Amino acid sequence: MVNNPVPQVEGGVKSSFTLNSDISELKVLAEKIESFGSENGISDKTVFELNLVLDELFTNLVSYGCQSDKHKFDLVMELKAGVLTIWIEDDGKEFNPLDAPEPDTACECTERKVGGLGIHFMRKMMDSIEYDWADGRNKLTLTKKIQ
Repeated sequence: MVNNPVPQVEGGVKSSFTLNSDISELKVLAEKIESFGSENGISDKTVFELNLVLDELFTNLVSYGCQSDKHKFDLVMELKAGVLTIWIEDDGKEFNPLDAPEPDTACECTERKVGGLGIHFMRKMMDSIEYDWADGRNKLTLTKKIQ
């Protein structure tokens, strides 16, 4: 894991880091989110939501898109003018989470198919999601208004 904090951007705060394609990096991811939240006065509720979304997303990317430890994930978090923007890039298989179907959340838990809730959480808890595949890399941008 590489940590590249960039303390100030014009009118905001930024932190960037790289994670290896290894599920054990979830702990580092959570620590980075919690630290960024604490340092920037982000509510515990919002930090929890960010942790949930990024934990689910990272787990899916490692499990299905980057099954080799040679892959890396570059993350940048920027808080500017009350908006948190998170950029995630990786060189795994092309995967657009926006193309994933919505899960059936109306059925009984025992009847629901396994999977799909991580992307559902991302759609519900983030204000906007953008995806691009360019230069052999998945590029995902998440934004959330911070109260």
